[in-house]
Amino acid sequence: MSKASELVKGMFVNEGNVSFVKYSINFDVKQFSQMLIDHKDVFDANKGYGRLEICESKAGKLYGALSTWKPTLKTDTSVEDHLAGREVEQDLPF
Repeated sequence: MSKASELVKGMFVNEGNVSFVKYSINFDVKQFSQMLIDHKDVFDANKGYGRLEICESKAGKLYGALSTWKPTLKTDTSVEDHLAGREVEQDLPF
C-alpha cells in the first residue's frame, strides 16, 4: 500500500497575524507547480480535484501535505453474476 499523502516541499503554514486571518500559507511556486505536474495522475483520478491537508508535527509546527489518494474504479456487476449461486424460489408470497 502506498502512502496516502506527501509532504509539500517549500510550503509553510503560519498562524495569521490579524484576528480575521487564522493561517497563512506560503509556498515556493517552482516546487509547488512541479509537484502538481508530478502528481497529475492523482488529480485526473479525482476528476480534476486535489486535496491539501494542513497537519501538525510532533514538535507542534504546521505543515502542508498533498493527498495522493486515488479512488478505485468499481466494476459493473450484472444481475446474473450478482445472483449466481443463490437459490431462486418459485413460490414467492407476493
